[in-house]
Amino acid sequence: MIFKNYNDFENETLWGVNIDMNRKKIALLTSLTIFGGTNIPFNNLVNNQSNNIIKAAQRKKSSKIESKYPDIMKKLDITSMQQYDSNILFMSIALKNFYVKDFHTDNSGKTTILLAPLITSNQYFVTSVKLDHKIKKNQRITIQGFLNGKTKISKKQNFNDKYLDKNAVSVLVDHISY
Repeated sequence: MIFKNYNDFENETLWGVNIDMNRKKIALLTSLTIFGGTNIPFNNLVNNQSNNIIKAAQRKKSSKIESKYPDIMKKLDITSMQQYDSNILFMSIALKNFYVKDFHTDNSGKTTILLAPLITSNQYFVTSVKLDHKIKKNQRITIQGFLNGKTKISKKQNFNDKYLDKNAVSVLVDHISY
């Protein structure tokens, strides 16, 4: 039987007997629920696909940043940077979670920072940058930038005397994370 509207359904008889209205409503609602429920997995599939596309786009964005600034730990042996010629030490790099060993801020507001990969390490990285946050000794920071060859820590950088004349690698900063 095909019903054109609800009133036709309400007045229908089955084998000459008027069908109880409650049974009609139950049958109608059950059939609508069954047919309506078949679309749920499709809707979930569409939602999952859009979520997967969004997650993939986020991963792609972060991988672009990582490829522009690869982790120095994966590119170089940082335990003995002296093995590298100064000409080789010119590349974009990320110093992830390096320790601030010492720092000095001059009158112009520029801060010279001495970094090390481990708190006990004697391999140093030196950079000079204007900071928008305060830093403390032994704080971990991440720097994305460019290695700029070898250098020696000098008196004019105003670090603690125990670092004087130590070898270091110069870093030009593009971005800093505290």
